[in-house]
Amino acid sequence: MASTSLNEERLQQICESLREQLFAKGTRGLSGVARIFRTADFNGNKKLDKEEFEEALSFSGLFLKTHEISFLFKNFDRDGDGNINYDELLHGIQKPLAGDRLEIVKTAFGILDKDGSGVIDISDVATVYDATKHPDVQEGKKTAREVTIQFLGTFERGTKDGKITFDEFAGYYEDLGASVPSDQYFVEMMQSCWKIKPAAKKSDDTPLAKWIALLKKKTQQKTKTGQRMTLTLKKIFSFFDGDESGAITKDEFVQTLVRLGLHLKPAEQGEFFTYFAGSDGRISTAEFIDKMDFDE
Repeated sequence: MASTSLNEERLQQICESLREQLFAKGTRGLSGVARIFRTADFNGNKKLDKEEFEEALSFSGLFLKTHEISFLFKNFDRDGDGNINYDELLHGIQKPLAGDRLEIVKTAFGILDKDGSGVIDISDVATVYDATKHPDVQEGKKTAREVTIQFLGTFERGTKDGKITFDEFAGYYEDLGASVPSDQYFVEMMQSCWKIKPAAKKSDDTPLAKWIALLKKKTQQKTKTGQRMTLTLKKIFSFFDGDESGAITKDEFVQTLVRLGLHLKPAEQGEFFTYFAGSDGRISTAEFIDKMDFDE
């Protein structure tokens, strides 16, 4: 069981690396990569052998270490015949629309679907969509006009009826989301492009709430782009978990806070520790992360 978990974690780390590379190249999603993979598929069976796979990755401008390529290939060679189905691979790299990503996409579609029919006119999209806020425009990689044309063209590749269903709309953003590792960045991008006002957050001025907010901020600062903040905390907890019990004492907790750059007074440390600690006077990693309630 532990081995399976480690394999999955390593697989996700490699996929995160590919997403970050896609993001650095411009938020085009996986559509361009899919075209290159199809070109490399000479016999049209939607499979690539390892050599074809390596070449396709290189042509896509995606680079991994040799052992990472081997690991990725092995994981997606489902039947062990020395080939991978590249559609399955691309689906594995994609981040499924869920949580905040799915909600913001639904909100954007709802702005256009005024009659609630589940279908919108492509002409209506053009009048609302603000390409000037798109990341590629903001970073000077494309003009607003280029982004708008590419965006609208996505929905006219099949039947050119000028209509967009929610599945088509969501499919576009699921593809695009593969090159946007951060959920927060994805949501902010959607809010900007579709002029969606962020939901008002409840104010909580209690010291505990402020410490938690500050701790989240400090954790985020120490987390690499595309990685989960929970993983950052797990690593720090493990470092100070002297007896490797999966839980830390008050002194170890204070050391953890200091490592994260959060310096509290002794009385505050005690109150903060008590909030997370169990009846045994220790904090387990799982309890701590659960109460932190990260929005990832």
